[in-house]
Amino acid sequence: MKLEEIKRPKLIETGKWMSVFSAAIGTIILLAFFALKVDVLMFIGLFYIYFATAINGIFFLILFFECFRQQDHWRKIAAIMFFMLLNIPLSIFYCFLALNFNH
Repeated sequence: MKLEEIKRPKLIETGKWMSVFSAAIGTIILLAFFALKVDVLMFIGLFYIYFATAINGIFFLILFFECFRQQDHWRKIAAIMFFMLLNIPLSIFYCFLALNFNH
């Protein structure tokens, strides 16, 4: 029982920070692209999207399965999953901005 009590806050906190850091790093790359006008940053941004998708996708699956294992905390875990999913339209919007800015 104590292992689950220790694991739950770490799992939820990790999900929160992953969501925030993913959005922040993407924003920093986009702002650097706008400020410096270096085309290489567009490729770095695309690489980052693939990398963040893989890492966040794996963690999203872990959270999904933890919803079933830790049914007492499923609402908190589902909320974190929702916030992680909000990064998808954000990254699409950033790609749209970068592509329109480049032309």
